[in-house]
Amino acid sequence: MKKQLINLCLFAGAAFAATVPGLAQSSEIMVKVPFDFTVGSTSMPAGDYALREDSTGVVFITSRELHKTIGVLTSADMPNPSNEAAVRFDKVNGRYSLSEVVLLSEPSRRILASTKSK
Repeated sequence: MKKQLINLCLFAGAAFAATVPGLAQSSEIMVKVPFDFTVGSTSMPAGDYALREDSTGVVFITSRELHKTIGVLTSADMPNPSNEAAVRFDKVNGRYSLSEVVLLSEPSRRILASTKSK
């Protein structure tokens, strides 16, 4: 039993190590957001952010000041023929909410709506 557990841990470690190079190759954009905003139900302060997408379509948003990262589920939208990066926000009742992320040479990604009732 102990040998099986060790083999399982080694396999899991090897699988994780194999995914790291793929994550390093993902495109990343840096943005300065001049206002507080939300991502789903998470409040984010104004500041500098790094955004990147993994191979499953999860977009990771990292606050440079707070050194904290959140991951959000997205759905693919339109292709990005302009090859320009962008973020888009919706403003409702004076509050900003991140709605779309466009990374270089990737399809735009719509942020999935929070399931939290309003």
